[in-house]
Amino acid sequence: YQQGNSYGAPYRYNEDTWTDDMEWAAAELFRATGNKKYLDDAKHYAEITGTLSWIENDTTAHYQRYPFLNIAHYSLYTLADDDLKKKLAGYYKSGIEKTLIRAKKNAFQYGVPFIWCSNNLGVDLALQILLYEKMTGDRAYHAYALAIRDWLLGRNPWGSSMFTNIPKTGEYPIDVHTSTWALTQKQVPGGLVDGPIYTSIYKKLLGLTLNDPDEFARFQNSYVVYHDDIGDYATNEPTMDGTACAIMLIAWFGTGAQKD
Repeated sequence: YQQGNSYGAPYRYNEDTWTDDMEWAAAELFRATGNKKYLDDAKHYAEITGTLSWIENDTTAHYQRYPFLNIAHYSLYTLADDDLKKKLAGYYKSGIEKTLIRAKKNAFQYGVPFIWCSNNLGVDLALQILLYEKMTGDRAYHAYALAIRDWLLGRNPWGSSMFTNIPKTGEYPIDVHTSTWALTQKQVPGGLVDGPIYTSIYKKLLGLTLNDPDEFARFQNSYVVYHDDIGDYATNEPTMDGTACAIMLIAWFGTGAQKD
């Protein structure tokens, strides 16, 4: 159990997963040293981890299932025999299929639960699909990955990109929950904000107060909310981890990316 330190804030980062970290570390150590013990360790932890993810839950504690993408399965895949490759790809496929159950219930084909950092979940789900494609050649879920990407770029109920300063002339987060904006009124381009959350969660959060009238008031509903307001730390705070993964996702669609 890993306890993050959020200093004086009322919430903590309560990660309780670790076997995925061990799997990835062991795979990379084998790649670096050739010591078969590390490969055996990686296989062991892969079996323990399996499909363990946020995907299996409609809600989790904050950062309980972290990281939101188990890239260890992809790392180990290139070192695995055919039987293990099928298992590793199967873990990814199983998770993707479970999110599709949610996605089919809304017009936007968006299959993540609206808990804290829902945008991070979206980015990492899209990456899981793309890595699954690279592992297997199966593009059955490609349109789904594109729908997730497009949600993050503005195809959502609020018509807003979830990246600061992107697109330059479009609707994007401005009044974000960061010290840079609060102290200097300077925008940091490319930050991925936390994203929409269940209204039921929003109403229970401590210390959350909108500073300005809600520009998206007509789009809010009893199910899910999003605010471009510095007072809403739950939906409008850019995160380093989400942005880092988003860089990988956007780079995937960059010029020449598919040639690699």
